[in-house]
Amino acid sequence: MRSRSTRWTAPALGVAAAAGWVLSASQALAQPAPQPVDRETATAADEEEELGPEAGAKRPAAPDERAGHLLLQARAGYSQPFGSLAVDQPVSDRVSGGLAFGANIGIGLSRVTVLEASGSYALLSAAGGCSGCSGQSLDLGLGFVYHLAQGLAVDPWISYGVGYRRAVLTRSEDSAAGQTASDDVFHGLDVARIALGADFYPVSSFGLGVFAELDAGTYLSRPGEGSRAAAYGFFQFGLRLALDPMPRGSRTPSASAGTSRRIALQAEGPREKPRR
Repeated sequence: MRSRSTRWTAPALGVAAAAGWVLSASQALAQPAPQPVDRETATAADEEEELGPEAGAKRPAAPDERAGHLLLQARAGYSQPFGSLAVDQPVSDRVSGGLAFGANIGIGLSRVTVLEASGSYALLSAAGGCSGCSGQSLDLGLGFVYHLAQGLAVDPWISYGVGYRRAVLTRSEDSAAGQTASDDVFHGLDVARIALGADFYPVSSFGLGVFAELDAGTYLSRPGEGSRAAAYGFFQFGLRLALDPMPRGSRTPSASAGTSRRIALQAEGPREKPRR
């Protein structure tokens, strides 16, 4: 004969199972029906999630204030020659440093690079052991200038180029017929013209700066048949005036330059939805 507790166990389990089934069914009926997903809204949300929280804080790129501009500079300073005119002919035996004047003209290729043509003329004084000596040096070059920034009051730059040089050294001597002068003409190739400096622009079209330049090369044409080529150099430093005749800030950046895709789309305006 079964006990009283055993008699009521089976009905109790049945009632619990029925209650659990009713509760689960009611929860399933209470859940809302799935809504159709808008494909455009989902795409925009995915793009915004990929761009991150800082996407809307990006600014458009600054206008290009150098590409296509004609850039002019005038300079003045001191030029010091060193090296040799030819083998066993140090330049220090004939001339020393002197005043130099020059000019540059360039065309902007991009916001940081410039193609530049330059030229300078130096008046060289007599060396200590040659009282009747003097000289002149004329050089013409072509190179590239790289600017570290644009649109700032201070504009640092560095340049590299090559060039042609013509040097004339004059020697004056006393003779029975009076004082006579003879010229020695040298034609050389500057294989490296390296310069650096910085310009300060109080206004957008006018700047004042400093520069230092090192030119190195060899004279390909020299007086005397037996002379052999040797390396020479010129070190220049001084001040320069920089002019940009084209007003800065006249160019405007494109709507999508440097901005997120969402901002660029907003700038373009609302698009017409395709008809289905």
